[in-house]
Amino acid sequence: MKKLLRILKWSGGVLLVLAIIGFILFKIYLDPFLTKMKQVSVVQYDKELTLLVGGGGNSGILVSDSLVLVVDTKMGDAAEQLYKKVKELAGNKHILVVNTHIHPDHITGNKYYSGQQIIAGGNYTPEGWKKEAGAEGMPTQWLKDRMDIRMGSDTATLLNMGKNIHTASDVVVYLHRRKLLFAGDIILNKAAPILFGVADPDAYLSALDDLTKQFDIKTIIPGHGPIGEIEILDAFRQYFLDMKTVAADNSKEDELETKYSDWDQIPFIMSPGTTVRAFRKKGK
Repeated sequence: MKKLLRILKWSGGVLLVLAIIGFILFKIYLDPFLTKMKQVSVVQYDKELTLLVGGGGNSGILVSDSLVLVVDTKMGDAAEQLYKKVKELAGNKHILVVNTHIHPDHITGNKYYSGQQIIAGGNYTPEGWKKEAGAEGMPTQWLKDRMDIRMGSDTATLLNMGKNIHTASDVVVYLHRRKLLFAGDIILNKAAPILFGVADPDAYLSALDDLTKQFDIKTIIPGHGPIGEIEILDAFRQYFLDMKTVAADNSKEDELETKYSDWDQIPFIMSPGTTVRAFRKKGK
């Protein structure tokens, strides 16, 4: 009996220590990250294109004479804020929603667009979508490869990247006249990527090369982080190249962790260390 009490006491102590560590990590990393993620800023890019940065994945509203294109629908209160802005700009025009990928911070607001057309990547299945994201706000169309849509003086290309990158079916939206790319989470601005499930660090590198070959990119709307120019893509590519170097040579680890210390990170979830481990796992 005394032995059992000692074990229980020891177990309780361990659980308490783990709880304290978890709370500290939450307050240092996760809480500030989530607070920052909820903040939304509205950017009027030009008279037809409105950008809502933050509140989940970055979103865009492109208005033409007969159609309003919405890229990603956010989460939480920001999703409702985006929808109100869309309705204000759309009036009675048809609304077309594009989901860059399946994660909830980019699609939770789909529920507000009942009766409208919602497009997502065709490598997902309806069954898989329901299992991961639920039936509410399900896409109405699955994009297998590419779609070009005339939007006033511009043409929007919706492109299914066609392989496991961040998820099984990442979609980008490119506006040709504006030379502007909605990249989803294939490109982040000063934030480490989350590499769970089918995410493939080598595929990120391949996708970034593909995008620069296919499109003349001037402006990038990353999945998360501030809007910028092609330098965002270059920096994100270099991040993966650097982490691949560390995966092969531990002596570079401290140097490169310092290099990316000002990037958004969450230990064990999105950090240089998790990217290095993803490369090493592939190399086994």
